[in-house]
Amino acid sequence: MTDTKRIPAFCAQCRSRCGCTAVVEDGRLTGIEPLPDHPSGAKLCPKGRAAPEQVYHPDRLTHPMRRTTPKGAAKTAWERISWDEALDTIAERLGEIRRDHGAEQVAFGVTTPSGTHVSDGIAWIERFIRAYGSPNTIYGTEICNWHKDIATKFTTGHDIGTPDFARTGCVLLWGHNPATTWLARSVEIQKGLRNGARMIVVDPRPTTFARRADCWLRVRPGTDQVLALGLAHIMVRDGLHDGDFLTRWSNGPLLVRQDTGRFLRESDLSATGSDAILMALDADGGLLRYDCDAGRWLDTSSTAVLNSNGTVEGIAGPIVCQSAFGRWQDVLATHTPDRVAGITGVPPEKLQQAASILGGSSSVAYYSWTGVGQSITATQTDRAISMLYAMTGSLGVPGGNVAGGAGVFNDISGTELIGADQKAKALALDTRPLGPSASGWVTGRDVYRAILGQGPYPVRALFAFGGNPLAAQPDTALARDALAALPFHVHADFFLNPSAEYADIVLPVATSWEREGLRTGFDCGLDGLRRVQLRPAVVAPVGEARSDIEIALTLAERLGLSGQMFDGDVDRGHDHALAPSGLTVADLRARPEGATLPGQVAFRAYAELDGNGVPAGFRTPTRRVEIWSEQFRDHGQDALPVWHEQPGATPAPLTLSCAKTVAYCHSQHRNIASLRKLMPDPTLEIAAAAAASRGIANHDWVEVLTSTGRFVAKARLTRDISPNAVFAQHGWWAPDAADGAGSDAFLPANMNQAVNTAVSDPISGSIPLRATPCDVRRLPDT
Repeated sequence: MTDTKRIPAFCAQCRSRCGCTAVVEDGRLTGIEPLPDHPSGAKLCPKGRAAPEQVYHPDRLTHPMRRTTPKGAAKTAWERISWDEALDTIAERLGEIRRDHGAEQVAFGVTTPSGTHVSDGIAWIERFIRAYGSPNTIYGTEICNWHKDIATKFTTGHDIGTPDFARTGCVLLWGHNPATTWLARSVEIQKGLRNGARMIVVDPRPTTFARRADCWLRVRPGTDQVLALGLAHIMVRDGLHDGDFLTRWSNGPLLVRQDTGRFLRESDLSATGSDAILMALDADGGLLRYDCDAGRWLDTSSTAVLNSNGTVEGIAGPIVCQSAFGRWQDVLATHTPDRVAGITGVPPEKLQQAASILGGSSSVAYYSWTGVGQSITATQTDRAISMLYAMTGSLGVPGGNVAGGAGVFNDISGTELIGADQKAKALALDTRPLGPSASGWVTGRDVYRAILGQGPYPVRALFAFGGNPLAAQPDTALARDALAALPFHVHADFFLNPSAEYADIVLPVATSWEREGLRTGFDCGLDGLRRVQLRPAVVAPVGEARSDIEIALTLAERLGLSGQMFDGDVDRGHDHALAPSGLTVADLRARPEGATLPGQVAFRAYAELDGNGVPAGFRTPTRRVEIWSEQFRDHGQDALPVWHEQPGATPAPLTLSCAKTVAYCHSQHRNIASLRKLMPDPTLEIAAAAAASRGIANHDWVEVLTSTGRFVAKARLTRDISPNAVFAQHGWWAPDAADGAGSDAFLPANMNQAVNTAVSDPISGSIPLRATPCDVRRLPDT
C-alpha cells in the first residue's frame, strides 16, 4: 500500500509564502495543496503547484562539480568531485584572499528572498558573509526591495509597513500587481473590497486590479514621481490632507534657512544656544523650540521673532527662513493638474478623482514595489509617494500601513559581525553613501568593474548563492567579460544556468521542500504577522544536494568562523532568533502547522508615551515624518522630492517597460513543463495603434531596439494599455526563445541587454528597467 503523508508547510518560492499542505507518497513529493486555516494558505499559484516538477526535474544539480575547460570555451565541461574536495578548495581560496588581500576582495552573490527558495536561509548566508568580513554582496536590492524597505525610512523612519488591506477604506496599489506576484496579499485586498473599500490603481497596464479599480491612473512609465506630486498638489489646494497629523507628527512646521538649506537652530540665534534645538513658528510670529534629540517641544519659547519679511535676527545678521511645509508647498505649486497630465498622461479629472478618494477615505492602505523602484528617480519617487501617503494620516492606524510585527525576534543576520572599517570598503559607498552599499549590498556592475580593474581594489573571487545576473540584470556584456576574467568563482544552485556556466565550482542546493525553514510572521496581512512556523523537510534531498545554511556552516567551520555561527548548530541559532517571543524550535516542531502569537501589531506606535510622557515619535533625525530631509541635503541631494527632467533621455517613438508574470519568477521556472505551457514564448505587450503603424499583428515575432541593444519577443496586442509604451518580461535568455526567433545569435530574448544603465538613481543606483526609449519592428517571416 502507498504510504501517504500530508504535511503542513509553506511555500518559499516567492514573497507570498503561501501556507500549504505537502502531499508525500512513499517518500516522494507528489503535490502541494492549499491550507485554508493558514493566514496565507487560501490559494496557491501555478508555481507552487509545480513544486514536484522542480524537485524531481532531470536537470537538477545532484553533486558538486569542477570546471575542466577554460572559461569562454564553446562548451563547458565538468567533472564530479566530492563535497569535501569542493569545500576544502573553496575554503582554501577564500582564506588565502582574506589573508593576503583582504575580505573585501571576495564578493558574494545572494539571490532574491522575494522570489526564490532562499528566503528562509538568507539570514544565515548574510551572517556567514559578515563573519567572513566582506562588505560586498550582490543582492539586486537596488532594483527590488530597497526603496520600499529602506528608502521609505528616510521619510517615516520605518519600512513601508504591512498594509491592513482587509480593514481599509481605500486600497492604493502603485506599480504593484499582487494578482501575479503575491497571491496571499491579493486575497487580503479582495477581503477589503468585499468590505466596501474603494480602490485606486496606478499602473500603465490594464492589470486585473486596474480593471476593477474605482480609479485607474494609467501613468506613463517613469513619471510616477510627478504623479505623486500632482496628487499632493490637489490635496493641499482642496484641503483634502490631514493637516492636524502633519502639524503634530511631521517636521513641516520647522523653519528652514534659505541660505544653507538646514533647519534654523537655537545656536544660529544665540552663542549659548543648542544645535539640537530647532525652531518653529507659533501663531503670533514667535519661535517655538523643539528638542529633536528628545523628540519634544520645550516649554519656553525663544525671544526671537520671525519678521514680516520672513527673516529672523541671527548672530551673524538676518536669516531668511520658511517652514519645511511651506518649502514643500512651493514645489507642489508648480505641479498643476494640467502640467502633470502633460507629463504623466493621466487626465486632470482622473487626478481630481484619485485625490478626492484619498482625502475622503476613512483610512488608506497602500503598496508599491518594483514598478516604481526600477527607475533613475526611484528614491525620490519613493519619497514623494511616502509624503503623499503621510498626508492621508493613515500611518500606523487600523486600515492603514502598520510598521513592525506582532512579536519580537532577534536578528541573526550578523550585522554586528563586520566592523565599521570593513563596511567602509563597500564598493560605490563613496558615490552613493545613503544607498544600499551602506548595508553591504552592492550592484552587479560595481563588482564587474572591480573584477576588470576599474574599482578601488580588485575583486578576486565571487561566491554566488543562487542568482543568474546574465539573465536577470542588465549590463550583460560587462557581466560576461567580468565573469570570464574572474580568478575564482563558485555558484550554488538547483540548476546550471548561464551565469553558473562561468563558475569554477558548482554546488547542488536543496530546495525548500528538502530542508527545514523558519518563518517569523507572514505579512500577507496584520493577522498573518502573528503566525510563526518551522517548515519541516517534507522529503529527503535529491542526490547530494545540501541546504544553503549547511553550506554556509561547513565553510565557516573550515575558515575558523564557527564561533560566530552558533558553533554550527542551526537549532541554537533559531532558538536565539525565537527567544524574545517565548517560542523554541522544539515548540514549533511539535506544531508543524505553526504557532500563533498572543500579541497584536501595535497601532500608532509613534504616539506611545514613555515614562516622562514623551511620545515615541518616528525613527528619523527629527523624530518626526521628514517632509524636509536635512540628511539628503547634507549629502548633496534634494531635501524635497523635486522632479527633474531625466538626464540623457533621447526622444524615441516608444518606451520599453516590463512586468512580472504568474508563470515565472525572474529567470527561473521556464524549464518546468506545466509552467512553460502557460507562457511558451517571451511576449511584448503593445497597443493596437502602435502595432498597426508598424505592420505588426498579434503573435508576430518582433524586435525591440534601443540605443544599447535589442531583443526579440512575440507581439501581444493589448487593449487599454499605455499607448506609447511596450512591456516585456525580464529573465528570458537565448535558449529559452522559440526556435524560429532564438536560433539567430544576434536576436536574443533577454530584454535586459537592451537597457541602458549609463544613468542611474544617484542615491540607490537603480536603473531604468521600467522606462527605456525604444522602437519595435516586425521580424520577417522565416
